[in-house]
Amino acid sequence: MNFWDKMLNIDRRWIFLAIGVVTIIPFLIGIGMPITTTTEVEDIFDFVNELGPENAIFVAFDFAPGTQAECMPMAVGVVRHAFHNDVPVFMTAYFPLSHGMMMAGFDYVTNPSIDGYYQVVEFAEWAHLREAGITTKAELVTEWENAGNVLPDNAANWVFEGRDYALLGYAPLFHLVILGMTSSIANQYPEDANGNALIEMPMLNEHKSLREVDLALTTAGSSACMSWITYAREKIGTPIAFGVTAVMATDYYPYIQSGQIIGQMGGLRGAAEYEVLMVENDVTESTGKAFRGMDVQSADHLLIILLIIMGNIAYFAGGAHKRHQMKGRG
Repeated sequence: MNFWDKMLNIDRRWIFLAIGVVTIIPFLIGIGMPITTTTEVEDIFDFVNELGPENAIFVAFDFAPGTQAECMPMAVGVVRHAFHNDVPVFMTAYFPLSHGMMMAGFDYVTNPSIDGYYQVVEFAEWAHLREAGITTKAELVTEWENAGNVLPDNAANWVFEGRDYALLGYAPLFHLVILGMTSSIANQYPEDANGNALIEMPMLNEHKSLREVDLALTTAGSSACMSWITYAREKIGTPIAFGVTAVMATDYYPYIQSGQIIGQMGGLRGAAEYEVLMVENDVTESTGKAFRGMDVQSADHLLIILLIIMGNIAYFAGGAHKRHQMKGRG
């Protein structure tokens, strides 16, 4: 048996081992393969980048754990970008399991073990400042630090619950919740996920309904994003952006072409592009999980292509196709 015949009869367990090694190494060392950004992702980034404290956005965690690897980095990236620009963020969840995804995403952005995290000030902690009429972000940071609170060295900034973010979470029949929020957010969510009254939140008093929100980004692994188009975009004209899994991305390009959505992040690649844009524009110092995940994905794809090429060479160079023809004639 010559070399090419051995290649054709290689034990598949060696192939599985090779894929395992190629998958693990990029996670450990980080290859940093270049990623070119696309227009549909740049449009979302540019839109968010133009917003400030006077604006507000929705980030909808409309996915379940099964699509977390693709959708979570998209939602986390936009939340981090909004916090950098002091843009208030309402966070919601389309499904019951999505509520856990929302909490996990927020915990990641505010995790003290990660450099560049955002230090949370819970709603009750700054009640005395609200009572004193201090509600703007600049004033809050000044008064909070004058009181002796020190921002940790590896933190990017403070985020005040009710001023910078509201964890709204899941509510039943969410498509009707979206419809209801076009009139009043507080009517659909009297309290947030932590039991805080929305009517006491400065960000809610400034943005009482979806009509006063500047963007809704839905990160979805299902058709949940269509509810945002139907009940928010088409009813009241709320600007919408999509973050969807790679297999869904092509289904929604017509909505980009028609101008119904601002842009779209497709799969892990779309999330990695957003991370690259944040680094290039000094929003973050380094890329995140999506960029490293693309290293893994690219390395695996290259290995599979190499194996396909070698398999075809072995088939023809080893004469296996000729023996197959001979057996057919016999």
